[in-house]
Amino acid sequence: MSALLKQQLVKEYPTVQRGEGVWLWDTTGKKYLDGSSGAMTANIGHGVSAIAKAMHDQAQTIAFTFRTQFTTKPAEDLAARLVALAPKKISHASFVSSGSEATEHAMRMAIQFWKDKGKPSKTRFISRERSYHGMTMGALSASGHEARRPDFGALLHPFPIVPAAYAYRSAWGDASPDEQAKAADEWERAILEVGAENVAAVIAEPIVGAAGGALVPPPGYFKRLREICDRHDVLLVMDEVITGMGRTGVWFASEEEGADPDIITIAKGLSAGYTPMGAVLIQQHIADTLRAGGGNAPFGHTFSGNPLSAATCLAVLDYIQENNVLANVVERGAELQAGLEQLATRHEHMADVRGRGLLWGFEFVLDHDAKTAPPSDLNASGLFADICQKNGLIVYPAGIKPYNNAALIAPPLVISSDEVKALLDLLDASLAEMASHLQSQSQPIA
Repeated sequence: MSALLKQQLVKEYPTVQRGEGVWLWDTTGKKYLDGSSGAMTANIGHGVSAIAKAMHDQAQTIAFTFRTQFTTKPAEDLAARLVALAPKKISHASFVSSGSEATEHAMRMAIQFWKDKGKPSKTRFISRERSYHGMTMGALSASGHEARRPDFGALLHPFPIVPAAYAYRSAWGDASPDEQAKAADEWERAILEVGAENVAAVIAEPIVGAAGGALVPPPGYFKRLREICDRHDVLLVMDEVITGMGRTGVWFASEEEGADPDIITIAKGLSAGYTPMGAVLIQQHIADTLRAGGGNAPFGHTFSGNPLSAATCLAVLDYIQENNVLANVVERGAELQAGLEQLATRHEHMADVRGRGLLWGFEFVLDHDAKTAPPSDLNASGLFADICQKNGLIVYPAGIKPYNNAALIAPPLVISSDEVKALLDLLDASLAEMASHLQSQSQPIA
């Protein structure tokens, strides 16, 4: 019996042996196309020798120093690189080891900012009912992902109170773009309900990932949210843990939204899975306030900004730039979108293809006209992910009850045109198999 405590204690997991590009092999020799980059993480694919060499070289020089004792050239260079790539008002970067830590650090940053501004009552955060920001207690408090919240129960704060920007299942979904942008007004109602004098920040994903399956906001949504935050003296935190570092075809999805976030959180694609690493990026006015206040940034962690991880991330950024990866995202993204939309015309239970770049999702319905989702007890998202894996394709199950019926397709950003076709072929076969399970269901959601 294995001594490793796994996510599902009764499930038999295959043992992965190696990876190359978008492909993985297990110890039986079975081959899988990594259609979700693991958890939207392996952005430059598996087994890249240039990254392994950078890790080797840095480990031979210095792998770890503590943040209060030394700075390091890799950490300094990585911060400078990220600031140069980020939206223009971003001026500083702080490093952590994961997306969850990034959310926690951003929350602490916001609280300290308002304390140093002389407004210590601003300690509340507001987020959306369908969202995911991490598994630690503060991050989970901000997450509208009910399936992941019960672990801590009453210890969590009820921060998620804003409806999701979910066009397919919202009354405004068929409205004009100008009318759709008004969905952001839900944030203002929430701020007024809590009291602007109590709200430190709002936090949102540019495109909702795990909790929704690539829910894309309507045009103008985040620009309107920026205006609301400015009107009520509230910070805007953009969670780009999934979208950041090229997933949508630009370095940061917030660039496409015209929102100018005060704080950006990143992880996943920052290291492309080669090391645990995340970061919090802040605007100059936040750094100025902290400097004029107590002169200290929020406490970090033991491994914050360690030189080995920083050098690894620099090598990942070098690889993305030297290999024109963002251009590939745009081209392959268009092919993937067209392929998914074509599959949706052939598979009666596949609905609402949505996404951007190489982050796409769709959901399963029993009836297109009524948009009837499968019963939540079926767990359509998990069932489909299992079918795909059996067929040699990895996808990410998404959505939360009662709509736990979505799938995320997010392959490595280096995927080729032929590999997109292979992904679509595997998806086609898996959708056909999924249909037999859905055809046996006839009851609407509870």
